Amino acid sequence: MALQLEAVENLNQIGLLIWRQGHDKVRLSALAQTLLALPELVPFNELLELLDPQERPGLQACWQQMADTGQRHAMAEFSACLPQGRRRLGGNALFERAQDGEVVCCVVAIQDITSHDAMVQALSDSEARLEEAQRIAQFGYWEWDFEQRRAMLSDQAVAMWGLPPSWRADERGLLGLLPPDQREWVEKLYLEAFAKRQTSLRYEVRKSDDDGNVREFHSLVKIDYAPDGQPRRLLATLQDISELKSYRRQLHSLSFFDTVTGLPNRALFVDRLNHALTDASWHGQQLGILMLDLDRFKDINDSLGHTAGDALLQQAAQRLQQIMREYDTVARLGGDEFAVLLPEVRQATDMGSIAQKVLSAFTQPFQLGGQEVFVTASVGGAFYPADAQDAVQLMQHADAALYHAKSQGRNNFRFYSKELTRQAAERLTLESELRKAIEGDELALHYQPKFDLVTGALVGAEALMRWQHPQRGMVPPLSFISMAEDTGLIVPMGAWALRSACAAAAAWNAGRRSPLKIAVNLSARQFTATPFSTTVHEALRSTGCRPEWLELEITESLLLDGREEILSVLQDIAAQGVSIALDDFGTGYSALSYLTRFPVDTLKIDRSFIKDLPGDRSSAELVKAIVSLGHSLEMNLVAEGVETREQAEHLVGLGCQLVQGYLYGKPVPYDVFSELAAQP
Repeated sequence: MALQLEAVENLNQIGLLIWRQGHDKVRLSALAQTLLALPELVPFNELLELLDPQERPGLQACWQQMADTGQRHAMAEFSACLPQGRRRLGGNALFERAQDGEVVCCVVAIQDITSHDAMVQALSDSEARLEEAQRIAQFGYWEWDFEQRRAMLSDQAVAMWGLPPSWRADERGLLGLLPPDQREWVEKLYLEAFAKRQTSLRYEVRKSDDDGNVREFHSLVKIDYAPDGQPRRLLATLQDISELKSYRRQLHSLSFFDTVTGLPNRALFVDRLNHALTDASWHGQQLGILMLDLDRFKDINDSLGHTAGDALLQQAAQRLQQIMREYDTVARLGGDEFAVLLPEVRQATDMGSIAQKVLSAFTQPFQLGGQEVFVTASVGGAFYPADAQDAVQLMQHADAALYHAKSQGRNNFRFYSKELTRQAAERLTLESELRKAIEGDELALHYQPKFDLVTGALVGAEALMRWQHPQRGMVPPLSFISMAEDTGLIVPMGAWALRSACAAAAAWNAGRRSPLKIAVNLSARQFTATPFSTTVHEALRSTGCRPEWLELEITESLLLDGREEILSVLQDIAAQGVSIALDDFGTGYSALSYLTRFPVDTLKIDRSFIKDLPGDRSSAELVKAIVSLGHSLEMNLVAEGVETREQAEHLVGLGCQLVQGYLYGKPVPYDVFSELAAQP
């Protein structure tokens, strides 16, 4: 028996404490001695000293109660302060009593349960963390036992599915949780899986919550089979994937649809074009694409703001969708550029008719912030298989046709031709060479003199950009200025021209009694380079040019820019003492009301009004009105493009003060003008 008891002690790591009536000490088994670090015989009070002081009174009271009530068995857990540290012990006491109930022997089995408690606490913490993780991830699980006909759902699964905590279900009850329109196919899915002995199954279902919101759930089911092949148990996870699905839909939308107009973007357009080309090739059909952009969209965007620009794009998209067929694709490629895929076009003339419908759709005004704005479109078209065999070439050729349409005056349509490809390639080459020209000092300024009409005195000059190409020779300004505007190269070119003109003015005016004023043309894009008034100040300071020797020429379109910073920049420039001239006056928007708001000093009468003087009555009356307006506003007047003596004499009679044109002098290089400026 002693050997059996020792075996039980060793197997379960249980120590024994034995007290017999008539003894003043307690006997400890070998394991109890090791556990408590005490000798074999220990006074009872010494054992009590091991107990946690806070727990000791309660344990003593419990012991006394057991002794008084005649209990034979008791269990307790308590903390003990041992040499190896604070430990948690479990005790199981057995009392042997005499016939009168008096205790004659007591055996207490003790066991170190510190690790067990830690494991229980860790398990509890782990379960709590798992439950919280399931709640955050919208993740639950459920089980179905075929033998017991019983279901078990985790708390999170119950909450996710909107069930009461006390819910119980049989097999039909589980299927009953599914919306009616999905029960049949889910049940069929399980039956097919059972028939094929599949061990796993995935599916998704949708369910409306109490607020009417549709939630989407994903289940992964593990299937356990009995030896006879019948399903025995289902263990499944349930995850709410509504947000994930929503994010995927948003990602798909962002990847393939334009956020401003809702139209397909470039990626989706190219994908559909490739599919359409495959179908057209297979069936021996033809298709076409149109590329279009909005004429002067940048002016609208800059003058009325980006909100108005977005509204214009949205309205343009709506008009395009309304005139196209259901199977056509209208896309926004970026900026103000749109594209249309026409998958079924019998002949090129059909595409021309569609393009004309596009142009007609833009004849009505757009409503932007309470204003009526007229915006036209330019359209280019290319045809498969006549013009190109693949999507990339077809889009390139349609784009070349679009550029040609814009160069022909806008608001029109052009088909692709091989000549357009040559021109587009040449334009790309020219753009690359222009970038190198800026760095390679190939640019120069020529100066066209200005004279006083009455006295004949030289009063200044207009600085004009020239490009001396090492192979092409002198490149005409019309060939590269508009391209510089489109690409933004005009900003560094304009800054260079401003510094060069200021340096020339400082050199020519050194020692002159009557100073010369040099005019420099400004692009609207230079005003987006911040801060431009500082650029002007630095050009004056670094070259020693006085502000009254410089004049900056702007166009009427800039006066219609609604941004207050444009007015502020012009006012800052005028405050420095630099004069401002309005170039090509009368050819733009005739924004006469803006003349009083902006610090304009000079009106330049466009050459198109001068060329028919004095014989053309309409031109004569118009020039007379401009001169009268300038006098009433106390502005200087400059007539451009004067080529005959008759034109000059007519202008003198009208009271125009200043003149420039071939009659008085062509634009000349710096050295030639220097000789002219040196004459008394």
